[in-house]
Amino acid sequence: MKFSIGDTVELKSGGPEMTIHSIIGDSTNKFESSIFITKGYKVGDLICKWFLNSNLQSDIFKSETITKSIIPD
Repeated sequence: MKFSIGDTVELKSGGPEMTIHSIIGDSTNKFESSIFITKGYKVGDLICKWFLNSNLQSDIFKSETITKSIIPD
């Protein structure tokens, strides 16, 4: 599945809706990507953000564990 910055996603196993903040290896921020790659993350890993109550959360996920959210009409 192809993901883009700004996509609304969720873990395949469930959880809160998240927004893709950046994609490691994306050419828009090579410096940030190089830092994550040196820490063991891979090109294509997704940096997602979401709110838990009113606190902003952030984490990095493998794209295989994420699916796009279905937004009702």
